[in-house]
Amino acid sequence: MNTQETKENILKTLLYYDIFDHPLKRDEIFIFLSQNTIPKPDILKAIDSYSSDRESTFGQRDGYIYIKPNYHFISKRLQKEKYSRKMWKAARLVTHIIKRFPFVRAVLVTGTLSKNSSVKESDLDFMVITAKDRLWISRTLLMLFKKIFLLNNYKFFCINYYVTEDNLEIEDKNIFTATEIAHIKATFNTELMDKYVRSNMWIKNYFPNYTLCDPYLHSSGFKVNNRRSYLQKIFELFFAGRIGDRLNDRFMRVTSNYWKHKYQDMDESERNRIFKTTKSISTAFPGDMQEKILTEYSNKLKQFNLD
Repeated sequence: MNTQETKENILKTLLYYDIFDHPLKRDEIFIFLSQNTIPKPDILKAIDSYSSDRESTFGQRDGYIYIKPNYHFISKRLQKEKYSRKMWKAARLVTHIIKRFPFVRAVLVTGTLSKNSSVKESDLDFMVITAKDRLWISRTLLMLFKKIFLLNNYKFFCINYYVTEDNLEIEDKNIFTATEIAHIKATFNTELMDKYVRSNMWIKNYFPNYTLCDPYLHSSGFKVNNRRSYLQKIFELFFAGRIGDRLNDRFMRVTSNYWKHKYQDMDESERNRIFKTTKSISTAFPGDMQEKILTEYSNKLKQFNLD
């Protein structure tokens, strides 16, 4: 075992989660380690050995491994887990609304709640998988519902990612997106979530110790109702055939023109990356969190001479 390489890989894993003030358990470090040439018992022993070294850059307390001197992040993680239990109740309720909209085939939780790391300022982030060729009808109806009935409130109804069930492999492949996929949890249609994860098993390039649809990572903590709504099936009849095709294309063009007008000063390639608008995908990440996290992670690696 190359002890220096192992120590550096453990540190790299901890540094990514340190961005979110999120210390890790030993088993979590193993799952997200970028190294799979060492058996798990040896990795766990190495973690214990390195964290007990007074000269080490990371330590261990109460079963959590943290970057020194940030041991207080342990209590922050416990507080966030406590608050997340409340957010999961809200997620379950909101899912019962979303799943009834036409052509919604799966509802998945992403962001901070998927990692049980929500705080009071956190939004409830959802990803929606829709039927083929009907993404923009589904998205438009959900956005109208939010604007009209929820007064455009994002706190408990933030859906920034839509994909169709025939196009589940995502384009952006990096440690940020790999982490989001590894933690994603279904609140409606676990079977389709499993298919989504299987379609993105490139994440094992980043986390070779990850196992397919790990129940520890993908369980939402409550029994998921996977049954489709009869009300939804009735609504979908109004958008069948050519009428639905034309409406779907129309809604996509309207949204695309809206992004171009609203962010006309933004570089076109950057706008197309942040606001993907095709027949099979819709994203809207104005804050470009992905780029911010990747930049911050790169800076942390440089700080510890690991870049």
